[in-house]
Order: sequence, then structure tokens, then C-alpha cells
Amino acid sequence: MSVGADLGGLGPGAISIVAELADDRICSVRVRSSRPAHLTRLFRGRPAAEVAPLAGRLFSLCGLSHAFAASRAIAAARGEMRKPTPQNLVALDCERLSETLRALTTMAEDAVPPTALRAVLALTRELATGDARDRGATAARLRAEAAKLGLPDASNSAASSDTPFGKLSRELARSPAIAASAPDTLRAEDDGAVLEGIRAQGESFSATPSIAGRAPETGAFARHWRETDLSRGAICARFSARMIDLDRLVTRLSDGAEDASRSEAPATREAYCAVETSRGKLYHWVRLTPDDRIENYAIVAPTEWNFHPAGPFVAALLGARIPRAAAAQTITRLAGLFDPCVAFRVEIREAAYA
Repeated sequence: MSVGADLGGLGPGAISIVAELADDRICSVRVRSSRPAHLTRLFRGRPAAEVAPLAGRLFSLCGLSHAFAASRAIAAARGEMRKPTPQNLVALDCERLSETLRALTTMAEDAVPPTALRAVLALTRELATGDARDRGATAARLRAEAAKLGLPDASNSAASSDTPFGKLSRELARSPAIAASAPDTLRAEDDGAVLEGIRAQGESFSATPSIAGRAPETGAFARHWRETDLSRGAICARFSARMIDLDRLVTRLSDGAEDASRSEAPATREAYCAVETSRGKLYHWVRLTPDDRIENYAIVAPTEWNFHPAGPFVAALLGARIPRAAAAQTITRLAGLFDPCVAFRVEIREAAYA
């Protein structure tokens, strides 16, 4: 995550954010992504059994979630509506927790001791691989180590003031205020419209998904916004949602994982799976040939919803009053809390008519 102007310097798979200011007010936000939407062409013609492992390797972030979604979608297309094992669900929660922690520690820059983060990530790996002899005791150790970073508990969503996340919370609270409002969330009832979008538009839908003129939000804030204090502004509310998400994940690892995924086969040899990840809802859709090869495949990732050119990130910024000197840092922080799965750059320009 950096501030600059040259998208090309980031190479493939990056997001460019260009914001224009007039009289210290954001009057225009343009989001452009170079993330390739055609990677699923690599799946076409392959035996279906090869795709889940390939998806896990192909996507460096949330690879386990991609492999899980691929496996569930393909199984459903075959007519095999089997449930995930408890260990599968524990591993997914561990991945969500690890990805959220990495994103937040990146925002905290040098405030997080590497040894503290490594201790937490080592425990998530132990739980994810099933190596923990006593999962409850390992989860308790995980909460204790996460508390050193500033993970709050269920009774208090604020990070302890003398921890890395507590310091980050105070720093974020000093950011210029950006109004927070209830999001238009991506819901289970939207699955049918997502499926129709994939069928009708293919890769173009994967690149810029929308539903009947909506560009809904997915992720931690969409899950927990009702539990946050919107009056403190978008940055503080979104940080609070991330803290709540972390607490819920650690609690589930202690009490027992739950299946938050959905899979359905709306037609013969065709199915999809939607799974919750750190960044939001991930869709995998597949159509199989009679001989169990991939005829067609599509993925719709959380980043494409949240950083849609007319989506929730853009809507959160438009009209916000931000001093020119603080604009780049403020927008970078907000983008970091939306947490795209690729690098991004922020460029600030003066409006041509200013």
C-alpha cells in the first residue's frame, strides 16, 4: 500500500485510486484495476479434480478459501452436496484471522513487534493443520497472544490503549472525519442475481460486478456495522468492525467453527459456492462437461465489489471534506480498511475547475 501516481510500476494486479479535490473537498474518485479477470480460463478443459488444488496455488491470498469454494462448487455440480468437516471450517477461520491481522499490522507499520505477530500466526497454523492436541487450550493461547497486539474481547470492541492496535486506533481517530453510514450489503438473497450476472456477462461481471444498478459492500464492515459507532466516522467505524471480526473468529476457534458458506446447483452440472473470507464474500461458479471437465468457470472476489468504480469505497469518499495535506494519508487508510487483495496507489489531484 503506497501513495503515488504510476499504476504501471506496480505491475499486473493493482488498483489505482485518483481523487480530485476542490476547496478541500473530494469531488471525484476514479478507481481503476489491472487485476486480470481471465485467470479462470486456465481451468477450462481441465479435469475437475485438478481445479481446487490449482485455485489454492494460483491465489496467494486466501488460497485456502479459493480451494474450498472450488471444491464445494464442483462437488455440488456433480450432485454431491456434502458438508465440510469441522477441521475445514477451523482452517478457514484461521485463514480469515491471519489475513485480517496481516492487513492491520501493515497499517500499523512498525508498531507491531514481528515476534508478537509470528506467535499468533504460528498458533493459527497449528489450529489450521489440526496439529493442536487440545484445540481449546491452543485457542486460549491464541487469544492471549492476540491480546498483546490489542485484540479486544466480546465485551469491549476497543483495543487496549498501550498495545499496537490501541496505538493504531488512536492514530486513526485523529484522521479527518469521513461520514459513516449504513452500507448496502451483499446478502444471501443476492446469490441469484450474482449467478445471473456471471452467466450473462462472464469475465466482465467478475471484473466489475453489480446487481440491478447496485454495487454492494462485503467484508467486516458489512458484517458488523450495526455494532460500531458510526458517529465516530468511517475510518474509526471500519477499524472497529475489523476488531469485532477478529474477536468473533477467536471465539469460534474456542467454541467450535460454523459453516458460513453456501453452495447450490441451479442446473445440471452447474453450481456455485459462496464463502466468507477476511475481505468479504467470495464466489466460485462452475459448469462441468459430461465427462467431468471444466466447461466454464468464474470467480467473483470481494475486492471487485468493494472497489467497484461506483462502489462503496468511492461512495464513502465522495463529498468528504479533507485538508489537501492530509488527503493522501486519509484515503490510503480508508483503502487499507477496505483491504483490497492487491497493492494499490493513491494519487491526489486538484480539480481542473478549482
